[in-house]
Amino acid sequence: MTMPTVDARGQLCPKPLILAKKALNDPATGPEFILLIDNATARENVERFLADNGVPFRTAQKGNEYHLTVSRSGKAVTASTEEGYCPDSPATTTGTHMVCITGETMGRGDDTLGAMLMKGFLDTMKEIEPLPRRIAFYNGGVKLTVAGSPVLPVLQELGSRGVELLVCGNCTDFYGITGQVAVGRISNGYEILGAITGASKIIYP
Repeated sequence: MTMPTVDARGQLCPKPLILAKKALNDPATGPEFILLIDNATARENVERFLADNGVPFRTAQKGNEYHLTVSRSGKAVTASTEEGYCPDSPATTTGTHMVCITGETMGRGDDTLGAMLMKGFLDTMKEIEPLPRRIAFYNGGVKLTVAGSPVLPVLQELGSRGVELLVCGNCTDFYGITGQVAVGRISNGYEILGAITGASKIIYP
């Protein structure tokens, strides 16, 4: 039987902690679940929260990810507010705009140059405030979110700083890479369209 998985990758504390608490209090979760985190600070805060509440867990690091196998005791976890465990989280500096990435390269022409431009674009983005509220990856853009992607470190940093990373699930299924996605959250066309509709402005690199 497959153990339930709670995906908190790309999420800034206290969101991973909130997701863990919700799973612990949900009878449908089962006796154990796996919590995926890709931010060391969030992992430390979640581990402290679980320990303080007497929740058994074990942590394994796999590449840039932390896999926490958490056991449910069957009793509700109510101790302390989530924010109290995340005093070291950076202030959110995201704006109301959104970036849509539809390919691995930026612009038309030479793909090698386009890949360099895309990396430069994302590296520069993290230095400019406010950060985008969301980045959506669809069509070929989803390939940037997989393990081994040359821009994975900067995407992980953006996610840890509060940028929501939405990865088109239909697109990852089409390319056969769903299991390789290493940052962000698998999403769908309905959610991505809703995010685009609600954005103050949209940037297409």
